[in-house]
Amino acid sequence: MQSSPDHFAPRFGPLYRSLIVSVALPLITVQLLLRTGTPAVTALAIAAIFPFGDAVAGLVRKRRFDPIAVLSLIAIVVGIGTAGITGNAGFAVAKDSLFTIVFGLLFLGSLLAPRPMIFHLGRQFSSGGDPAAMAAWEVRWSQPGFRRTIRLITAVWGCGLLLEAVLRVIAAFTLPVTTSTIVSPLLQVVTFGALIWWTTSYARALRRRLAKAA
Repeated sequence: MQSSPDHFAPRFGPLYRSLIVSVALPLITVQLLLRTGTPAVTALAIAAIFPFGDAVAGLVRKRRFDPIAVLSLIAIVVGIGTAGITGNAGFAVAKDSLFTIVFGLLFLGSLLAPRPMIFHLGRQFSSGGDPAAMAAWEVRWSQPGFRRTIRLITAVWGCGLLLEAVLRVIAAFTLPVTTSTIVSPLLQVVTFGALIWWTTSYARALRRRLAKAA
């Protein structure tokens, strides 16, 4: 029996919100501060208040261990702290690359696990915690076509995140701060935009194939 194509439709609402809080607001803040003559490290530390506060609020709201929020906090503290100690703002600019490096490696490493990361993320976001919907995902995993789809999406996202991280590190340490603070988040937005576009396009094509086969 073919799966309903609806379950391949990805949901990116939380990701859009994260890009606004962790990318757009810090970018605007740091550019305004740099234009007023604020030292680069200080400007980056102030701009980090937005993602830092969002991560803390997420931990308080969920009242449980959230590895994504914890990793975000660690990246911010390490990046800003290292930049403050060394006086090199590149560490503060590159701090978010730690997040994408870790998750890129986790995505690719999960291909060796019984179920790759996209399976767990898709089940979490699409089911909303509903036991019946989560059980349906377990049933779908028995279908070879579904497994191939999940593994392919996981591999593409893993490679995309690692490429983004490498490019952002290069930009952070080779470009002037006024430029790198623009280029770095733009690389993140472009990369995530490309990954989202590919995933949604692939999902639509898959739905059409499944509908045609049915």
